[in-house]
Amino acid sequence: MSQPAPVNLQSLPFLSGLPQRLAAELTALSEPRRFEDGARVFQQGERIPGVFVVASGALKVFRSDGRGHVQVLDFIRPGQCVGEVQVFDSGPIASSAEAHGATACWLIPATPLRELAHRTPEVAEVLIQHFARKVRHLVELVDALSLHSVPERVAQVILDAQERHPERLVVEFEETQEDLAQCIGASREAFSRALRLLTDLDLIHSTFPVVRIVEVAKLQRYARG
Repeated sequence: MSQPAPVNLQSLPFLSGLPQRLAAELTALSEPRRFEDGARVFQQGERIPGVFVVASGALKVFRSDGRGHVQVLDFIRPGQCVGEVQVFDSGPIASSAEAHGATACWLIPATPLRELAHRTPEVAEVLIQHFARKVRHLVELVDALSLHSVPERVAQVILDAQERHPERLVVEFEETQEDLAQCIGASREAFSRALRLLTDLDLIHSTFPVVRIVEVAKLQRYARG
């Protein structure tokens, strides 16, 4: 089986500030990994071997209470990564991940990455900035789950997807309604009702998985509550 296409580690948000020589050093240490659709990449509570960088496909990152309740934390897409927090706190990972479609990754081993951060101020600074952004993302997630209604959360999901292609008003989701509902702490039925409400309010036209935004500014105002 062929290896995933090489990833330029300088293109990753959490390593984009690295000098070329340091990015090349990490690239040389990285190992290819491939996963079939639905394959478990790591399990909540495990100690993982390093940072997984997605080259193609996606990783669904989630937490489960063991009783069937699932909270999707993120979908990690090409050029994004997961596992960096556990590399530096040396504890078990707080979430699980599975392949969302056939997925190829590069694994940056934990020990070389820690050693590089300890001896190189540039790497340490880049990582500090990355962790600060990650904390901000989690604060925004808590805000969405605790302070906004399900239709407002669904509106924000649509806006977040549209931001990846801001020149377009049409969003085509790769995730199922169940996946997206788990991202915002709702049931699939509640997610579907929210799509109908947003359509009735003439904010979107939905033939899920395709959603057309009528006017971005109006949808943004609604999502803010």
